[in-house]
Amino acid sequence: MNIDLSKNYKKKPTFFNVLWFILFTSFVGFGGGNALLPIYKRYTVDKYGWLTEKEFEENVILTNMLPGASVIEALSYIAFKNFNFWKGSILVIIGVLPHVIFGFVLFYFTKYIPLEYLFVIEVAVLSTIIGSLVIFIFNYVKKGAKQINVGLWFVLFLVTFVFTFFIPAPYNMPISIMVFIILIFTVVFFTKQKIGRNQNKKTSNLISTDDDYEVGA
Repeated sequence: MNIDLSKNYKKKPTFFNVLWFILFTSFVGFGGGNALLPIYKRYTVDKYGWLTEKEFEENVILTNMLPGASVIEALSYIAFKNFNFWKGSILVIIGVLPHVIFGFVLFYFTKYIPLEYLFVIEVAVLSTIIGSLVIFIFNYVKKGAKQINVGLWFVLFLVTFVFTFFIPAPYNMPISIMVFIILIFTVVFFTKQKIGRNQNKKTSNLISTDDDYEVGA
């Protein structure tokens, strides 16, 4: 087990504590993906202290960039951080499996439930998800308002909105826009690196020229 005993956890991430967290999160949370972020943050950062704010933010960014279910990836990070690969994998499988089985059972019995009731349940669940996400996003924007570049945020929002609403499926997959953004940032990064190297080279040449001039004098 890889638990860092030097940290003052509010609740130590033992095998059974992490297992209970995964079971609780998967059963209480609705919607999956980013809809579980408020619950995920509340327990891993605020209540238990298993992640720092920075770790949580990096986790959110990374899991949304990678293909696959972001919820499983986020929960797996907690398990792999505190346990080895095999123990962490077993922990995640045991923790997620009951929820998956429960979901299949519910799906099977939906054919016996009147359609009107299903619509009511769907509206209630969607309202809960939207409300949780709005509060979560509002708190983050409020906290980082002074650090957010409004122009950059607006451009990214506009590009994402246009990409989502005006490009037909299956070409509007999230991975496409993520690859596009990664390519842009890669080009910008290497361009800045090249400009910096050229400036350093020019500075070195000027210094060498000045030294040669002083020696000649």
